[in-house]
Amino acid sequence: MTTMTKRLLAGVAALGLMAGVALAQGTPGSGSSTTTVTSSPNGGSSTSTTQQGVGWNGNQVNKKDTYKQGSAGSSETHSKTEMDPNSGGTTTSTTTTKPQ
Repeated sequence: MTTMTKRLLAGVAALGLMAGVALAQGTPGSGSSTTTVTSSPNGGSSTSTTQQGVGWNGNQVNKKDTYKQGSAGSSETHSKTEMDPNSGGTTTSTTTTKPQ
């Protein structure tokens, strides 16, 4: 197993632990989480974690965190969508950081 693979797996494990804590803090009810790891032939990798649950106010909350790493650098994208069943409205916030 290569050093990069070991680091990627360690990162995924840490991300899974953090996602579980974040989901537990933001959603008192039951929820679900899915993590997907992909790699490209040029050595790049991408990890996405999608979480679904119910927020503190009873609204449906979907969170997605994506981490990408490659020869051009790394980037992170975090998005959160909250749906209000009373008004039918949806609020989405997205933050992306890219290499400098």
